[in-house]
Amino acid sequence: MSNLAFRPGQMWLDHKGNHISAHGGGLLFFKDRYYWYGEDNTEGYLNTVGVSCYSSSDLYNWTNEGTALKQDDMPEELQGKNEGRIERPKVIYNTLTKKFIMWMHAEKKGYAFSSAGVAVSDQPTGPFTFLFYDRPVLFEPEEGFDAHTNESTLGNSFRDMTLFVDDIDSNQDGVNDAYVLYSSEGNWTMYIVRLNADYTWIDKSQGSNRLRPQCTAEDLGKIWSRQFVRKMREAPAPFKYRNHYYLITSACTGWKPNQAEYAVSDSPLGDYKIKGDPCRNDDNQTTFDSQSTFIMPLNPTKGSYIYIGDRWTPDQLGKSPYVWLPLQVLEDGQIEIIWKDSWSLADYQ
Repeated sequence: MSNLAFRPGQMWLDHKGNHISAHGGGLLFFKDRYYWYGEDNTEGYLNTVGVSCYSSSDLYNWTNEGTALKQDDMPEELQGKNEGRIERPKVIYNTLTKKFIMWMHAEKKGYAFSSAGVAVSDQPTGPFTFLFYDRPVLFEPEEGFDAHTNESTLGNSFRDMTLFVDDIDSNQDGVNDAYVLYSSEGNWTMYIVRLNADYTWIDKSQGSNRLRPQCTAEDLGKIWSRQFVRKMREAPAPFKYRNHYYLITSACTGWKPNQAEYAVSDSPLGDYKIKGDPCRNDDNQTTFDSQSTFIMPLNPTKGSYIYIGDRWTPDQLGKSPYVWLPLQVLEDGQIEIIWKDSWSLADYQ
């Protein structure tokens, strides 16, 4: 039986009748089809499966395309048997290289590994080839480096993340600017870093003797920025509307949901001005018991988007449900997310 509407928080089955397992994920629209990537948690927290991929022509009904990036194809230290874990995978398409680029939060139990992982594929469904893991920035804040993640040696920690592709080609290199946004400095501060032309690392000269040079203090404000300094924000979900850059984040409360916050900037690197909670009639102030992971454009010219969030069920991660709700940008530039037990795209296009 086909789905004809979204039902936030309810069990969502794929074409085989299994609950969709694509947590902390993101969507890619390519050649008239949507692709949904996420953590495959069907085997639990230290999943031994990898990054799942589902496809759809209507956003309601999803075909399981299998594992886009297998955990067994990761470096040994990131495999499930060695307490490795991949979180919040996102995929974007590079029109210049014709490659699909996946970034992810590469982690191990204890959250001291905290690195970016990068993989590529020739097809949206994979298989993706894992390239490397590293940390994009080496910067010492006034409060000092985070010792738990060994920032002074490895670079600033890389945790909850997402990717954003702008409609601007500022470098005139034939490809639109792309950015990685992530929680850093032990989750205290959020970083935004512009990517290079092939989207596989940062937009920085390769003149360094380091294989993958990191951003430093001298690059601050040019190709990277620090946002929400010492505010402890995570789960970034950006989108663009009428030349304004919006960014929804959550507080850091582990598996427990909390009150979302959104900020707006005239530039993708910031400075982002905090505007408040985007949710309306959210009596418990828990973002309708969800955490942000992605914002899907629906009809941007009318300010219509889809808020995509996760409800985390720690003891049964593979069965954690999703919260997809309409997000509307109002005439005054404010945004609102309103709860709907059931809703369809036709009401907001």
